[in-house]
Amino acid sequence: MNGPLAGLRVLDCSLGLAGPQASGLLADYGADVIWAEPPGGDPARARHPAAASVFNRNKRSVTLDIGGSAADRARLLRLAARADIMIDSFGPGEAEALGLGFAQLHQDHPHLIRCSITAAGEDPRYRDLAPSEALIHALCATMALQPGHRDGPIFQAIPFASLGAAQLAVIGALAALFRRLDDGVGRHVQTSLLDGALSFHSMFWGEKDVVDPAAATIDTAATRGASRTRMITRSFLCGDGEYIGIHTAAVGAFGRLMAVLGLDDRIAATAGGGDVGTPLTPDEASYIEDNIHNIFASYPRSYWVQRLMEADVCAIEHLQPTRVFDEPQVRNNRMTVQVDDPVLGSVEQVAPAIRFGGEAAPGAPAPAPRSGEHTQALLAALDEPEIISPWRREASFEIDRRPLLDGVRILDLGAFYAGPYSSRLLADLGADVIKVETTAGDQLRGIERPFFSAQAGKRSLSANLKDPRMAPAIGGLIRWADAIHHNMRPGAAERLGLGIDQVRAVNPQALYLYAPGWGSSGPHRLRQSFAPMLSGYVGASLEVAGQYNEPMPSLGNEDPGNGLLGAVALLIGLIERKRTGRVLSSENPQLNAAMGLMAHVVRGPDGEPVGAGRLDVLQMGTDALESLYETADGWICVAASEDRHVIALERLLDMAILTDPMFATFEARLANRDALADRLRAAFERRTTAECLASSSDFMAQPVGADFVTAFLNDPAERVAGRVAEVEDPKKGKVREIAHLLCISDAERAPHRLAPALGEHSDAILLSLGYAKQDIETLRREGVVR
Repeated sequence: MNGPLAGLRVLDCSLGLAGPQASGLLADYGADVIWAEPPGGDPARARHPAAASVFNRNKRSVTLDIGGSAADRARLLRLAARADIMIDSFGPGEAEALGLGFAQLHQDHPHLIRCSITAAGEDPRYRDLAPSEALIHALCATMALQPGHRDGPIFQAIPFASLGAAQLAVIGALAALFRRLDDGVGRHVQTSLLDGALSFHSMFWGEKDVVDPAAATIDTAATRGASRTRMITRSFLCGDGEYIGIHTAAVGAFGRLMAVLGLDDRIAATAGGGDVGTPLTPDEASYIEDNIHNIFASYPRSYWVQRLMEADVCAIEHLQPTRVFDEPQVRNNRMTVQVDDPVLGSVEQVAPAIRFGGEAAPGAPAPAPRSGEHTQALLAALDEPEIISPWRREASFEIDRRPLLDGVRILDLGAFYAGPYSSRLLADLGADVIKVETTAGDQLRGIERPFFSAQAGKRSLSANLKDPRMAPAIGGLIRWADAIHHNMRPGAAERLGLGIDQVRAVNPQALYLYAPGWGSSGPHRLRQSFAPMLSGYVGASLEVAGQYNEPMPSLGNEDPGNGLLGAVALLIGLIERKRTGRVLSSENPQLNAAMGLMAHVVRGPDGEPVGAGRLDVLQMGTDALESLYETADGWICVAASEDRHVIALERLLDMAILTDPMFATFEARLANRDALADRLRAAFERRTTAECLASSSDFMAQPVGADFVTAFLNDPAERVAGRVAEVEDPKKGKVREIAHLLCISDAERAPHRLAPALGEHSDAILLSLGYAKQDIETLRREGVVR
């Protein structure tokens, strides 16, 4: 394989969606991945054939019965000895029972980085829980918070807990690899599906002791009702029966929208266009709601897209899954690849999202292997002399226990969420991040909670970079930085002297990450993009809505997804520079990340999507045994993925499933989904939720309500685990928010710091760059620095 990770050896022992997706991401960028499957293959192959075709491309498969054969366990250990990274999905205590615990592996193979993805970590409350996407969403309030066409809980159709866990695992493994290049020591990286879900929830979750009633928040329920502020984030039905998503977070966008719609006679623009979070009066809100739907319904969607693009308002089409494959910007970004899959045939898949070094896209991928396809060759190779991985380093006498990215310096010129979340994730690992803002501040400061999530752990410099007196600061910051990130629209960075060529002229060693909305080139490069509108563009909003329903915003959207991918890109760049001296540039457009949300759906040989449209019209579930059911006194979420689960259900509900020819096999249950769901529905209605949970705690869960968020943020166990931090703020009192989502051995955790106040560190940063104190005072007095 070509790519910046060429030669890196990965042994993947995981099952399901998260682990294979993590190793698949590494394989996409050149890693040599061996996938160790049980006899018969990973059961997820049958349950999610489209996802399996994407996440397992470029791999080799070996079949090993590590649970039942000591000889196969020995073979697995020999494969591990030659690997750089090992990925697994063993439950708590399972690896130790098999003789594969980290302590034993580390003793025998101290270079090996172990990456473990569990359901919910070591928390004893969830110790026996099956690693199920559905159960995690039930237990972390996703189903209570996801907008739906009925009262909740709403089954979550986008597998963003697995996606988040996979990308967190890669971030942790790459950070451990970055440090291993120095001290040669392998570390244990641990994350979970719960952490993966929290990586997306982070932008909404948080609380403080001192509440400001006027503070703006993102209310997902508001997407179905009248807008209460000047930030409209909604979908509208157009005259041709198609839907369009509108987002007015950009400066002045709300006023421009009102002008295009002809509503500006009653809704005056605000001074300076600072609309985000500015409330509407009741009369204004009613006037908009009484008119806006009829106005959009008066013309076809193409008309509104054109008019609003010309007015520089974010207006994005809602498309069916895989329809976006044919859009010109997607073709420009080369975001699809054709693969001759051995199971599905010739399919079109979502391509890797990150572009390195100006390359348009990685080469054509090899199709996912059949289960055990390479067993004979891989086991025979074990008898050949071992060739040490070129990525391995001799272990030092002293382990470096500092935070893994301690000493890494990142200059973040991004705004809003999708870009800056990347550097926040690296700040969590110890990087020193300077966030540069205008003197008015990041527009997202108008919505405190997502701003706090995206900017935690950073320092803030607030300045007008267009003023000539800031030129020395720009040059000094470029020289200071190991990596520079921004997500300005094409051309904006160059006007500030921060384009890639301008940066490299000052600091040839600076990594450069660009995270535009649509891409640096192409017909839509200047088009506005905001989450979750790009989720609608790629089909996610229709997926979460359920069959035949109008679109709904996806709670898991492209903003956190793009941040996670950007962190991966930065880490690959840091590793490549340290290992080879090559200095990479990289690009990860928000559009590409949105497509990554739907990477589990492919376009089949007949042009139809495969893996889409699984959520039923009532938004209850994706199949009869992975679904929500009402009980006699509440709700239960079922995720019966194994025969033993189905047998337990039969005992609980006093009904035949596996012995009934209609439901005896997975394929039969798919074909007769509605009939089985009807029987299960009637049976669950006669049981209480407590009865259901008492029968089995590993494949059923009671969906929690929205009040779970407060309980979670105040849970002492989550504070100890590091998932939640409580930090004192002089104005807000104690602030509680999502903090560390990775646990890594032999590495200190960087202390969690709240997002900085606007310009909080301006003086200190400018002093460090050589500005005199009196000059800083003059710049502040004249409004150049804040």
